[in-house]
Amino acid sequence: MELLIFGSIDKDSGIRGILDKDNTAVLRSIVNFAETEGVTTHCIREYVASLMANDENILSSLSQAGKAIGDDLYRLALFDTEQIYKKLFTTQIKYTPSGNGANCCEAYKKSIKSIVDADSAKELLNRLISHYRTLGTGILAKYAAFRYDEDGLFGIGSTEDITFDSLIGLEHQKQVLIDNTKSFIKGMPANNVLLFGDRGTGKSSSVKALLNMFMDEGLRIIEMPKHCIKDIPKLSRQLAEKPHKYILFLDDLTLDPEEPAFKALKIAMEGQLQAKPDNVLIYATSNRRHLIKENWSDRKGDEMHVNDQLQETLSLSERFGISLVFSAPTNQKEYFHIVAELLKQHGVEMNKEIEREANVWQMNYGGRSARCAKQFVAAYLSKEQSKRG
Repeated sequence: MELLIFGSIDKDSGIRGILDKDNTAVLRSIVNFAETEGVTTHCIREYVASLMANDENILSSLSQAGKAIGDDLYRLALFDTEQIYKKLFTTQIKYTPSGNGANCCEAYKKSIKSIVDADSAKELLNRLISHYRTLGTGILAKYAAFRYDEDGLFGIGSTEDITFDSLIGLEHQKQVLIDNTKSFIKGMPANNVLLFGDRGTGKSSSVKALLNMFMDEGLRIIEMPKHCIKDIPKLSRQLAEKPHKYILFLDDLTLDPEEPAFKALKIAMEGQLQAKPDNVLIYATSNRRHLIKENWSDRKGDEMHVNDQLQETLSLSERFGISLVFSAPTNQKEYFHIVAELLKQHGVEMNKEIEREANVWQMNYGGRSARCAKQFVAAYLSKEQSKRG
């Protein structure tokens, strides 16, 4: 094949096997793909469709960036697609996958199935372009949650099934987060967010609940460790041309003003010449209001020195447009209320005996907090289920 746009496709070993009628090479590629990434039983069609859907080329680059595709580019892409459809899509192979399937997001699976079911070369091309525009290419198209480290992005196939209904007593915090994130997804002005306060009060869970609420509307979350903060500008450039909205999630963040990460985060949020992409925000959680460790030595010295230290302390936290405080229940009544609401979601009514057990639990396991209440409810429900056999 002489491909003009999808030039890397026929360099793949499996595709070469199909073209050269080398069944061993074909099976070697198809079996591995079908058992680890496949979402349909049409092994060869899906193998080809997946290669095309994740190919980095001028057509996919323009499409996922939301840019126009000229008539000539479309015509060249259709020329390629007609060859691929005729020589590859019509190939048959007898192999039924075990059904393990890919652990990617439902939107990706649905799109791949649509591409596989294309009845003509033109329909195949149009569905590919739709895939590029709505999902992009590569790993960013396949998953809704990611982890970033020095080696790049890694997709997270299974995320915690946390919803805002399970977060009791945080009505103000939840509403602010939902409103800000909704504006972000709609392309309206939105702020970076700092969630700070006591441990176990629902800060991280609130961010995870956002993903479950807005995943189908295009929200994606990328968790970044502190030592990778320096890579935020580079990652932001990569994300700028993608079709989704991305929250860079910095969890349990505490910094020292002398750390490189402190200055790197300040620059990433404000202070670089590169304009911040409209599809990237930073949400951070911390036990500290100003994100940094404070020492008594910071308060020593003359008034100018102390003021300089204070300004440096505030310079980072003030770059978050929204700061939300999360506090642990201040009394036993609030703690029991959280336990009661969580139990109610499982059809269990609170009573004096459960209150007594919940009180013993919080004394033995971490004090009164939403996390402690959730852990008690899980243990209580497990115990009751064991009693019933």
